[in-house]
Amino acid sequence: MLNVLGINFAYNDRENLRELTQLRTLASLPIAGKYRIIDFILSGFVNSGINDISIITKNNYHSLVDHVGAGNDWDLNRKIGGIRILTPLSQPGMLENVGLYKGTAEALARNLHSIKRTVAEYVIMTGSSVVCCSIDYEELLHTHIKSGADITAVYANSLNGYKKVPLGIPVFFFDDNMRLIGLRENEDDITRQEATWSVGIFVIKKSLLEALVSDCIARGGYSFYYDILDYLKGNLMIKGYHYNKQLFEISDVTGYMNANMNFLKSDFRDTAFEKPIYTKVKDSVPTIYCEGCSVRNSIVADGCKIQGTVEDGIISRGVKIGRGAVVRNCIVMQNAEIMSDVELQYVIIDKDVIVREGQKLIGHEKYPVVVEKRSIV
Repeated sequence: MLNVLGINFAYNDRENLRELTQLRTLASLPIAGKYRIIDFILSGFVNSGINDISIITKNNYHSLVDHVGAGNDWDLNRKIGGIRILTPLSQPGMLENVGLYKGTAEALARNLHSIKRTVAEYVIMTGSSVVCCSIDYEELLHTHIKSGADITAVYANSLNGYKKVPLGIPVFFFDDNMRLIGLRENEDDITRQEATWSVGIFVIKKSLLEALVSDCIARGGYSFYYDILDYLKGNLMIKGYHYNKQLFEISDVTGYMNANMNFLKSDFRDTAFEKPIYTKVKDSVPTIYCEGCSVRNSIVADGCKIQGTVEDGIISRGVKIGRGAVVRNCIVMQNAEIMSDVELQYVIIDKDVIVREGQKLIGHEKYPVVVEKRSIV
């Protein structure tokens, strides 16, 4: 077991996920049928031998708490270490402005009481809007220690083969020795051959993190990127670590759709599930494929009843698709019911939605239609 505290920020200040995060935090969004985003993050830590993990939440975290529970499904229900979900209400004596973190440095500052109690020597921090499917944190830690860096910042320069920088993601600038010399936020959805953009993963000694966060807050700062990394880049040795395997990026609805559809590609799945991905165990019956149904190039979870046509779809647990219904390029979440003769294309159906007979919803691959949770269409 690595002597590391894993910290995940379960939210993203720059997300634009419309109805999808009105009632849940980013990390609890369903992905790839039966999983949640947090499953990939927690499994990445556990697969690398990190069993002391804190999840920092901001708001809408009830779904996340219900899914993670005590961490049993990730073998994180432990006497030493284990998992902690740090909600704004867990901060002693700070009931004013609950949940209104201005930035990640402030979020860390308001949870320092928990971070200081751990015995870990190092901290690895991750976000939830960019998920590196098969990163080896043990190798990352050894590289950090060997380099002598104060902070190691993980970056990518390709979004699953495309030279694209996700909107709102900071772009790093390094010198020839891979030392950070500057950063800026990508306000334009740029495509640049040389762009090195942050995946939101950092390695740092716990004692240094505590000092930097306290100093940042004392100066009136709140951003880890701009009030710590950029402000102190001349004083600290901040080095880059290149991640070049598969990842998914979710900062808007189109990114969420693309992230799910990537799992329909065999090469992406092979990398994403290179190591085990654990999730909350549910005892469901197998899916029923009725006579006359058609399912092609889709992921269908257990407990479903398919009578119609599904093509290039991500179908979660307990979904019912009626006879004559056609579902193409869609994400259908848990316990939704698509009645007979419905036509859906480029639509994201949230949990417990009912789409009545004969309805037609057509979105676009660049702007999918979103039907919010518990709606009747």
